[in-house]
Amino acid sequence: MRESRFSIPVFDETLEVSRFVGDVGNSEGNTVLFLGGVHGNETAGVGALNSVFKQLELTNPTYKGRAIGLIGNLEATRLNQRYIYKDMNRIWNRETLDDLHYGRLDTRHTEYAELAEVYREVKTIIEEAKGQVFVIDLHTTSSPTIPFIVTNKSDAGLQFTDAFPMPVISGLTGFLDGTLLSYINDLGHVGLAYEAGQHKSTQSLMKHESFIWLCLHQTGVCPDLDPDFIQKHIDILEEELVTRNNHFRIISRYKIKPDETFKMNQGYTNFQKIYAGEELAQNEDGPICSPYDGYIFMPLYQPQGEDGFFIIKPEIE
Repeated sequence: MRESRFSIPVFDETLEVSRFVGDVGNSEGNTVLFLGGVHGNETAGVGALNSVFKQLELTNPTYKGRAIGLIGNLEATRLNQRYIYKDMNRIWNRETLDDLHYGRLDTRHTEYAELAEVYREVKTIIEEAKGQVFVIDLHTTSSPTIPFIVTNKSDAGLQFTDAFPMPVISGLTGFLDGTLLSYINDLGHVGLAYEAGQHKSTQSLMKHESFIWLCLHQTGVCPDLDPDFIQKHIDILEEELVTRNNHFRIISRYKIKPDETFKMNQGYTNFQKIYAGEELAQNEDGPICSPYDGYIFMPLYQPQGEDGFFIIKPEIE
């Protein structure tokens, strides 16, 4: 599986990639696992992992732990599609994993086959870990956004994310089933999703790289990185931030029904203030209006996906 390679475009560059983007260090400290391409049209995370692991191989820094980079949905990444049949970030649930364990999962379907391979690798990585395990799921969005983190509201997760200079969103598990981060958190490890920016923005590639370097530093896997180097990446992540070190919770999700002709109104960006009664989108029945005052979160501006938008509010207003 590691030898199967193919070419993908990442902005102006063509990369030769395989499931394992990189694997460095040792199991004497913490383990940090990065996943890119869980959504195949989000290639900035894959490009950033490729760049960082190449730099790690060239510089050979001191390691106190292990860092691994994986591509989640290989086939969708190869085709530059969000998914083929099913969203791979919605099938990490108990029913699907039980089917996998009992040999009942129909791996003729692309995402189930991808899940089976990634699950085996993640399970092995966790079993080999001697310290704390961190799983970082790298994403971009269809609408313009500042960088942000999504995590469950656990003490370990929030303690880790407090080290980063961007907003943190919690409460996703009450609205979405089968996400990778929920699966990892249910196992007792630290799982988070990082959204670097818009799919087609080259800034997303740079902000992914900065976040990866900070994760390697904060997990202790690369303990001797130069302080000026770390500060440079903190500065990169802070450049666009209009809200800093805020914690938000999700209060509403608009789920798109099968065959619904959902269309998000143009012009919305993450963390934009919205008001109750404001028209946010349309479908075949007419306008879709916000039921609450709050902030728009992940408005959908791509053809694939079942989450039209979320509404968030600060934990403390």
